[in-house]
Amino acid sequence: MKKQLILLLILLFGISNTINSQNHLVPLEQLDTIRVSDIKTTHLIFDQQIEYLDVGSPFFVADTTKQMVKLKHIGQELVDVRTQLSNLTVITKDGGYYSFILAYQRLLQHLTYKVKRTEEFADAVQDKIQKEEDEAKALEALCNKLDKNYNNKIHLKNGKSGDIRVRVTGIFYVNEKIGLRIELKNESTIDFDIDHILFRTKLKKRFAKDYLYQERVIHPSGICSDNFEIAGQGQQNITLIFDKFMLNEKEKLSIDIFETNGGRSATMIIPREELLNPKVL
Repeated sequence: MKKQLILLLILLFGISNTINSQNHLVPLEQLDTIRVSDIKTTHLIFDQQIEYLDVGSPFFVADTTKQMVKLKHIGQELVDVRTQLSNLTVITKDGGYYSFILAYQRLLQHLTYKVKRTEEFADAVQDKIQKEEDEAKALEALCNKLDKNYNNKIHLKNGKSGDIRVRVTGIFYVNEKIGLRIELKNESTIDFDIDHILFRTKLKKRFAKDYLYQERVIHPSGICSDNFEIAGQGQQNITLIFDKFMLNEKEKLSIDIFETNGGRSATMIIPREELLNPKVL
C-alpha cells in the first residue's frame, strides 16, 4: 500500500557553480508548486530511486535519471493559460508518493530542488491548517454576533435609478473590526448575480483641478454570506467585515455592486460621520 508522504521542497543553491560547493537549503514559498521554464531545465532531486513518473499535460516534458527528475515546458501555445499548468506524480523505490503542481514561468531564479521528508514540515502544515480553522471559527462567531444585532439608527439608501435598491442596515464595531450590513433589493423580474462589491474612498466634493487625490480600495477581511444571487423581485442581506479603518475629513465611502455577465450595477455612499458612530458590540 502506497503511503502518502508529507514532503518539503527546499531550494538547492550553488549546484551549478561547483559540485563541491556548500548547499544552502531554504523552504519554498509554495511547497506544492514547481515553476518550469521553456528555456531552462528544472531539476528535482529525491533521496530514493524513482520507480514511476507521470506528467498530466503534453506541454510539459519530464525525464528521469535514477534519483533525479528533469522538467521543461515545450514553449508552445503559451497564449492559452491551460497549457501553462499541469501536475506531476512521482513514486520512489521505497514506496514514497509525491504529487506536485507544475506552472510555467520563463525566467526562473532557482532551477534545482531537493525533495525531502521532514517532520518539521508536517508540523508546519498542521499549524497552518489549525490557524485557518481557528480563523474560520472566529469569523463564524463574529458573523453570528453581528446577525443577532440590528442597528435601527441607520437609514442610508441609494437613489431610485436602476433596478437594484441598496440600503445600509447596520454599522458595527467589535474587536478592532468594522462590520457593514447591506440590504440589496432587486426590483426587476430578472435575477441579479453579484460579481463583486467594491469599497473605495472618494472625496466629498470637488476641489481645484490641481488638487491631487488617490482613491483607496478597502478590502473586506471576511464576508458573512455565501449566497450572491438576488432573485427577481427578491432581496438579500450581506454582512461584510473589515479590519479597522477610517476616512479623513474630506472623504466618503463608496460602495459599488456589479453584476456578473451583465451591465447592471448599483452605488451607495456612506458618509464619514456614520462610520464614526457605529454600534459598539
